Amino acid sequence: MNFVSLNEEIEKYLLDNGALKVGFVTKEGMMGDPPSADITYALPKAQSAVSFAVPLDKDKIRAFLRKDLPNGRVEHEIDNIKAYLKAYKISNEVARILKEKGHEALALFPNFKYREDVPFSGVRSFPPVSFRYLAVRSGAGIYGWSGNVGLKGYGATIILGGLVTSAKLEPTDPIPQSETFCNECKLCEKVCTLRMFGGENESVSIGGHEFSFTKRRHLMRCFAGCGGYAGLDKEGKWSTWSPGRYPYPETNDDVVRLLAQSFRLKRKWYIKGEKKGYEISNLKKDGGVTDEEYEALLAQNKKALKDLKNVTLTCGNCQLICWGDPKETAENYKILTNSGCAVQKKNDELVILPPEEARDLFYELGNKNRKSLGNKIVSWIAYKYLKRANKYFQRDG
Repeated sequence: MNFVSLNEEIEKYLLDNGALKVGFVTKEGMMGDPPSADITYALPKAQSAVSFAVPLDKDKIRAFLRKDLPNGRVEHEIDNIKAYLKAYKISNEVARILKEKGHEALALFPNFKYREDVPFSGVRSFPPVSFRYLAVRSGAGIYGWSGNVGLKGYGATIILGGLVTSAKLEPTDPIPQSETFCNECKLCEKVCTLRMFGGENESVSIGGHEFSFTKRRHLMRCFAGCGGYAGLDKEGKWSTWSPGRYPYPETNDDVVRLLAQSFRLKRKWYIKGEKKGYEISNLKKDGGVTDEEYEALLAQNKKALKDLKNVTLTCGNCQLICWGDPKETAENYKILTNSGCAVQKKNDELVILPPEEARDLFYELGNKNRKSLGNKIVSWIAYKYLKRANKYFQRDG
């Protein structure tokens, strides 16, 4: 009779249920600089953690990058939700297996779960445990130049999942740099409309290993661009799915002003969303979760599940562009930069037009319909708040 270790049992279950790669790391292996590497924050008796990656649908990513109407955005958005829920579902199943064997275990919710001990958590928040740190330290993924985590053959088009446990699992090694998915083409930098990435490198130390990636210029650039407040690229030739248009912020203070102006009222299409009929309860149908399991998920993560369902994806280009194959990534860049610009008409209809036509329509809308800036008092209050919060955007967590 062959002996199957706990590591092997967990890895087999995860791979059989859709994971691409699985890694393991100990509490000692996660010790280092960043607070979000501390696995005992989520589970005080944690001795080990499990990390894994699940794929996104590349066909839906291409439709999203092309800005196919009517469903190019929403179908990728639903696929994204399903990938997160799949990661969480199989994490919970592994946690159940571990508990049956007498160990403590906790599945980590893969997004919208934040620590409560960090100032300005509503503006810049830290996860209880960083999925990226778990992945790169355990070998379930590797940093690319942009700081996105990916895998050879898939690029950055993955969603990470994980759990922590009191079981003492055997650790796995980080992926060697020779096996990276990233060739440093830096197209991820070019598809960031507000150019968040800089030229310098920064590093993080975890468990005696150094991991490096490019330094972010200022996190408010991502907050404004990927958050859907501003969609037009710096060169004005294409946009994200967001119809928001503001002058390109050359300085950090300009970014603060942009956000302050746009906080009161996002475009109506962005607020209402388009996930017609899709409910988180579809997890039961799509993933085979029992009624009891679903109610347990709701009890533990009601707000996070609601946020996951309600999020509107307008960008994410730095992740979606990279498929780990230079030719495919270059094709994605070509598709995106030739996809046109999003503009919202007065009747709220979103249209995708060539850059010149989009510009003309935008200016035909008139000042009130173009800007949606809200009143000056609200903008000033938001500006003062963001200035206070500014230092928390200086580096990634």
